[in-house]
Amino acid sequence: MGISRGTIHLLAMSLGGEARQERMVSFGVQKVEVGSVEIRRILNAHGFHLPADEYAADTGGQATLFHGLGYRRVDSIDYYPDEGPTFTLDLNQPLPPELEATFDLVYDGGTMEHCFDPAQVLRNAASLVAPGGRIIHHVPINNWVDHGFYQFSPTLFFDFYGAAGFADLTLKIHFMKNGRESFAIYDPVRDPPVPYALGGRQRVLAFFSARRGADALPLPPASLIQGRYRATFGGEQRRRPAGRKGLLQRLSASARKRFFEWSAQSL
Repeated sequence: MGISRGTIHLLAMSLGGEARQERMVSFGVQKVEVGSVEIRRILNAHGFHLPADEYAADTGGQATLFHGLGYRRVDSIDYYPDEGPTFTLDLNQPLPPELEATFDLVYDGGTMEHCFDPAQVLRNAASLVAPGGRIIHHVPINNWVDHGFYQFSPTLFFDFYGAAGFADLTLKIHFMKNGRESFAIYDPVRDPPVPYALGGRQRVLAFFSARRGADALPLPPASLIQGRYRATFGGEQRRRPAGRKGLLQRLSASARKRFFEWSAQSL
């Protein structure tokens, strides 16, 4: 799918508070749609303050971007060897155990939708993250028909990584149209469900981020059931904001669902 200008902003916003890290891995060898000068300008705007001479002889690309974001080593996993990934592996299959808990950042910039077994991709992604490390999925939600096998609902990531014991679960809904990009923050517990026709004629993606805790990773069972389904039919109590919603709050929630995209901020 590639890394757009807006995606660089989202990455910088998500990783700006992280300490300098050792190693990251991307799913696929990602193309970056802007050059090294623009990468530096965006990262500087988010407080990274990269010196100009560090990028003077660099032509850009994902190594330039992730080095700028603080990762000393930039690796990649791809099914095909054509673009020179570090590891030529099938994400539909369990990954070699020696890669478990190895990476401070695992970045899926639009690969999971191309894999036939997204549940295994999620398990692989979670298993790769080192304690204290971060996972980011940036994948289609709506208006990407036949781009890959799938488009994904935001609740998938909250339910899976919540069950896996990850913390700091956040999601930004990323809108793209004619070179314009924007985002809106979304929490499936706090916010009403997004409209089925989300985006209109815009392409819509989920930019999901979560951090692995220091403890051993408890991967969710194969029979994971969607949280909203469990709450509706299984009687499971879910985290809710304190207090009962008044009329104004209910109207506000209804309006947010109907006009969700109006709350988006430009990138």
